Amino acid sequence: MALRQFPHTEKEISKAIGRKIKSPIVVSNLEKLGMDKDAFLSFFAPFAEELAWDLYDVRRMQVEYLIQCFPKDKALLLSRLPAYFTGEKDKRSLRKWISQLSRKRRLAFKAIKPWRRRSVSKFILSETQKGIKIRRVEVPQFKQSVDARDIRALPRIFSEAPASHVENDFFYQLMQSVFLIVKKVRSKVGKKVKKISMTAHFMSVKASTAHPGDNSPEGAHEDGADYIISALVIKRQNLKGGQTQIIEQLENGKKEIIFRHTLQPGEFVFQADTRDELTYGTDLWHHVTPFHIVDPEKAEAWRDIIGFDINVLA
Repeated sequence: MALRQFPHTEKEISKAIGRKIKSPIVVSNLEKLGMDKDAFLSFFAPFAEELAWDLYDVRRMQVEYLIQCFPKDKALLLSRLPAYFTGEKDKRSLRKWISQLSRKRRLAFKAIKPWRRRSVSKFILSETQKGIKIRRVEVPQFKQSVDARDIRALPRIFSEAPASHVENDFFYQLMQSVFLIVKKVRSKVGKKVKKISMTAHFMSVKASTAHPGDNSPEGAHEDGADYIISALVIKRQNLKGGQTQIIEQLENGKKEIIFRHTLQPGEFVFQADTRDELTYGTDLWHHVTPFHIVDPEKAEAWRDIIGFDINVLA
């Protein structure tokens, strides 16, 4: 969908699809938040190369590959996945199957490399008489409030974002702006907001000539928060694709895409997430499609974003 103006909300989406979307959606950009887009992007762009690689994706894909090779052992391999995924057990727990791989398959197994860098940080924002107070707190481990059968429910430990990445005027202004968005959408259902938590995710996802970049390998999903910013795009380099999709899960369980847009640097999507159907009346999910290299001679493509999981505390 080509957007002619920002912000683009659930009202415009409702009109476009011919039925009412009740849960809040805000597709907007840094300029609409009163921020200097060029200065913001220039400040955050270098940080992507400082992020640690996400090895959880690699462990999951390695087990999935072994299941493809040994389908009769699927149940046993899946029983080994949680401990291997979280790092409690190392590759020796899979040695029985790795040792049986042919040379070709073993090379394919070893070729499963990390493609996503990331860090996390968490803040508590409180409204006071002097303005919005921001306090950083530790993220000892990260797990999402999703179905227990979903691997994202397992605890993961990601590197904490360096202070230089998140303890600065640009990031504070961004968080304060998001706090005001939350206050506005909650007021529409007669609820006040005085305190929220915001968990920020810096992510840099790579595509190569052999593999597309994929920030949502699990497909359409919810993150387990009250609200999310699924992505504020910082950089798109040598890529095509990476389309953001907002999805409605209907009462019969069917999912329908209600909005599509390829976010450009400086643009973001804010939306209600888990249990929004109980508060507002529409069950929203989200997804971003894989992306591919435009110029294969450059070998790699990158999509860098900042995402937020937002929960109302008071």
